[in-house]
Amino acid sequence: MTIDHGGTNRQRTVIDILDDDSLLSIFYHCRPNISEVDGDIENRMDISVPGWNWEGERWWYKPAQVCRRWRHLILASPSYLGLSLVCGPDTPVADMLAHSPPFPLIIDHLYLSEIISLEDLERTPLALEHRDRVRRIRLRMRIPQLVRLIAAIDGSFPLLEYLYIYPLDVRDINDMIRTFPFTLRAPHLRHLVLHNSPFPFQSPLLASLVTLILERNPLANFGPTDLLQHFSLMPHLETFRMTFHHTLSNQHVEGQLLRNPLRTHVTLPTLRWFGFGGPSAYIEAVLPRITMPLLKITEIASTVPDLLDLASSIIFTLRSMCETQSPKLCDVKVTFQDTYVIVTMYPGQYPHERTGMPTFRLRLFHNMWLESLVQVFDGIRAVFTEVESLILEDEISYEHLKSDAIRTESRWRELLKSFDKVRNLHVSDGGLIEGLFRSLQPHDGESAIELLPMLRVLPCPKGSHVGESSRSFIAIRQDAGYPVTISYH
Repeated sequence: MTIDHGGTNRQRTVIDILDDDSLLSIFYHCRPNISEVDGDIENRMDISVPGWNWEGERWWYKPAQVCRRWRHLILASPSYLGLSLVCGPDTPVADMLAHSPPFPLIIDHLYLSEIISLEDLERTPLALEHRDRVRRIRLRMRIPQLVRLIAAIDGSFPLLEYLYIYPLDVRDINDMIRTFPFTLRAPHLRHLVLHNSPFPFQSPLLASLVTLILERNPLANFGPTDLLQHFSLMPHLETFRMTFHHTLSNQHVEGQLLRNPLRTHVTLPTLRWFGFGGPSAYIEAVLPRITMPLLKITEIASTVPDLLDLASSIIFTLRSMCETQSPKLCDVKVTFQDTYVIVTMYPGQYPHERTGMPTFRLRLFHNMWLESLVQVFDGIRAVFTEVESLILEDEISYEHLKSDAIRTESRWRELLKSFDKVRNLHVSDGGLIEGLFRSLQPHDGESAIELLPMLRVLPCPKGSHVGESSRSFIAIRQDAGYPVTISYH
């Protein structure tokens, strides 16, 4: 049997006999999972660019072209299906606006080094003119191009929920000042992410924010007292991260505190993620004066070579989280990525899911990852004395980075000296980690258990490859009477 849909003949299938409600439900569940900041917050590595793949918002374009019935169902249910029009690079904005339904608009221009085309610079303001329809804006580009678009983000944007601004080539504070639309009014703004850009903290935008991320904040005079005062204006805040330019020093913060002592204590009733990158004096002043009953992630970020100061911030934060002068960790996970390394630490005697304690993360932006980790871990070694599970993940995509790390076997040895109680070592398949097993092999005259003396199990995913260095290490431990078992799962 054939059935005519939009002028084409095709064989009748099961989906043709579904009623409209069932078919619409299928469309609803076929939507891509594009979450702005929600979801599994504990397992997400980066919150700087939440909702990265906004291209997926075009998911409904192709189904709407299948047949007349599908197109009618989809276009008649824009709110239920969350339909939007995406204005990105090379989008023919004028044609899209002229020939598409008046759905909410998503403006998404993320550039790394390439310059935005003149055509896009002329097209994008056409979409910004429809202020009552703009739902999200994300702009990452060079200053001259960015300033031209920022000029169109003024006045009232009643639907705007998300704003991301990232100038790429900032050279001085004046560049930064030009990258925020100070006249913006957006009563429903929920997510604000700013890189290299000042934020007007007196703005009424604060009241509705769920996410506030200020990366490389240029406002050196925005001290601990200012932050606490403005936290009280953000009752719905769930995710907060602020990092400063490296020019901000402990001495500067201490001077601010002398001139303006802290007298405020605030409660952030909905905060789940608290991140900070800056001088230890800042976090040590602020953290004791914030109550965060729902906190799940505390993160310290570092982009500067002062690793001793970083170790001080970590110890202080862990003491605050665990409410003890001698915090202990049960599990540690180290994830190597192309531009940074993340160390995830689980406080308490059991995994944090059982204790209710938040997870602590260290995000380290540094070219010499292992060397930096060795110095940091040496400064906080006391918190590792009860760690029984160590996870090492290799997510590096560039081979030259792997080879640089593999040559530093001595650094692996220094790193692992901090984990005398580890019984389970979870290792990924990446080439970076193969150097670790070479480092575990005893040197001349050393005992076979010089490193990781309590190690008993190597959990591995089913089907994973066990390298030559790994097999050699296992054989040496077996011969010495300290067997290590590979556990596939």
